[in-house]
This record gives sequence, structure tokens and C-alpha cells, in this order.
Amino acid sequence: MSKRRRSRNFIGSLLFVFLLLNPLLAFAKPKPKPKPTPISETPLQKAQRELPKNYFVVYAIVDKIARANGLDNKPWRIVVTSNYAVNAYASDTNLLTFEAGLMDQLEGNASALACAIAHEMGHHTRQHLGYGPVKQEQAKREEIEKAEKAKIVEQQDAQTQALIGAGVATGMAAAGQQVGGIGGGLLQLGGLLFGGASQQKAQNIEVIKAKIEQEAETNYNKRLMEISQTQEFEADENGYIYSVTAGFDPNGCIAVMDILGRMPGAQSEGGSHPAPEKRTQQINALMVKNPPETLKAKGKIFLSTKPTPLKYEIFSYEREGGGTSSGLKVFPITGSTQEDLNRYLN
Repeated sequence: MSKRRRSRNFIGSLLFVFLLLNPLLAFAKPKPKPKPTPISETPLQKAQRELPKNYFVVYAIVDKIARANGLDNKPWRIVVTSNYAVNAYASDTNLLTFEAGLMDQLEGNASALACAIAHEMGHHTRQHLGYGPVKQEQAKREEIEKAEKAKIVEQQDAQTQALIGAGVATGMAAAGQQVGGIGGGLLQLGGLLFGGASQQKAQNIEVIKAKIEQEAETNYNKRLMEISQTQEFEADENGYIYSVTAGFDPNGCIAVMDILGRMPGAQSEGGSHPAPEKRTQQINALMVKNPPETLKAKGKIFLSTKPTPLKYEIFSYEREGGGTSSGLKVFPITGSTQEDLNRYLN
């Protein structure tokens, strides 16, 4: 056998062995190392990934304020609207609504937004929504009674006075007790005054009633404004205390007032909200009365005992005028009712 032939046979044999062993070699290849498991994200990182920007921002602030101030035992509902109005308000039960215009004006200042959010939370914790109508009705009733007494004594003529006679005091007391509103009270007074009066006297009485109604309405609106302004001052106090206790900069509240002070008509007296200048003065006084360092130290203690952020979910609601929109619900630590129930079913 020639050398060339032997060489070809040898090479062929090697090739045969290689082809035979190749599947086995491939099978014996070490498996690639699995990719390292990524570090699990924190609850806040998860929320930032899942929620729209505006909702994440208000969620993170509401969560911290609630845990730092012991307000995490109830669900809070948050709605951020697309309306470009510089406004926020509290309504229904623990519902906080923030207009897009306010969010835009407070952009870049988390402490200012925290103060605005804490202010609206303060309206709920002060029960302004619950007691507001009661105080309003009380003011209305008191002003009607004052107007009735003052105007009847002052403006009725001698003949009407004689008609009512000695029973005026008793009649007025009875009317005051039974007033259920401006209309009802005045009709009742009309019945008292008419008893046998002539047509002319009836007309005189109608004039008196109209003046009573006008004055009572004016005084009622004035009292209503005073109540509203008092409630705003109270909510400002909560806004400062809640936000600073949660660790935010106290000057955030001053920044909010600065923005409100630039709104058209903000400095005029007689509105439902006090002038921003007066509100700023109160906040400065609060900084002296409740030093930020003291509040922040208190908040750190609360936060250290409740390190887990509150839970959240998106909810849908019917808009006035039709259509649906969405909001964010922030749950207590226990989560939803079903989650809490699972503790008793397992």
C-alpha cells in the first residue's frame, strides 16, 4: 500500500471518529451559567414603574404623610384631573382631587406639593366636610333670628305693633325655634303678623319681610365666608404639621402661598379663602410654635415603626356629566378587605 493511500485511510478514520464523537461532545458541553437574578425592586420602585408620573408622585407623598402622622389606618383616594386650573380640593370621604394646573405650578418642588396635599388631608381629619353644613345651617338660623327681632321691632308701625300686642315676644320666640330656612321662617312670621290686619298692613308686612330676608341673607353669607376662612386656616396648620412631620421642607408651604398670591384677585378680601399674605403669616408663626426639627424627629419615630409603604390600586369612577375616569386608592398596611380576610381563611 502506498504512503499516499495509507495517509488517506488514516485521515478518513480520524474524520469518522470525529463525526461519531461530535454529538457526544456537543452533549457534554457545559450549560451556560444562568444570568444572575436581578435585585428585587423596592415597593416604591415598583410603584414608580407601574403608575403614571403624576399618580406616583402623589402616591409617594400621601404614603409618607400618612405613615408619619398616624393617618394610615384608612384608605385615601386621589384623583389628578386634566383641567388646567390651579386648584385642589377635598370632597366625599377621604377623596383628594388635584387639578393639572396646580401640579404644573408646583413642578420641581416636592415639599410644596406635599404641603398642598397635607392641607387637603387636613380638611378631612378636621371633619370640615362633615361639620361644614352643620355650621352653615347654624349660622343661617342665627342670622335669620337676629334679623327678625331687629327689623320687626324697628320697622313695624304703631298699628302693626298694636296688632301684635303683648304676644310679640312669645310669637317671636316660637318663630325663631321653628325656622327651617329663610322661606319657612318668613312665612311663619307672616302668619303671626297678619291676624286681622288690613290689606295695607299686609303690604307693609311684606316690605318688612323682604328687608328681613335681604339682611339675613347678607349676614348669612358673611358668616359663611368667616367659617370657610377659619377652616382654611385650620387646614393650613395641618398642611404645615403633616408635611414637615413627614420630613418635607417647611418652606414648601411658603412656596404654595407665593404661587397662590400671584393668582388674579388673590389679595382681595371677602373671599372663601383668606388672603395668601395672612396665611403666610400664620405659617411663619407655626414654624416658631412647632419647630421643624421637633416635627421631623417625631415623624422619624413613626416611620421607623411602619417602614412598609402603603398599598395602592387604580379605581374607576363616573364623572359628572357622563363618562368615566380613574383615580388612585391608597390602602392601609393590611391592604384590601380580601387580603386581610385571607389571614383568617388560611
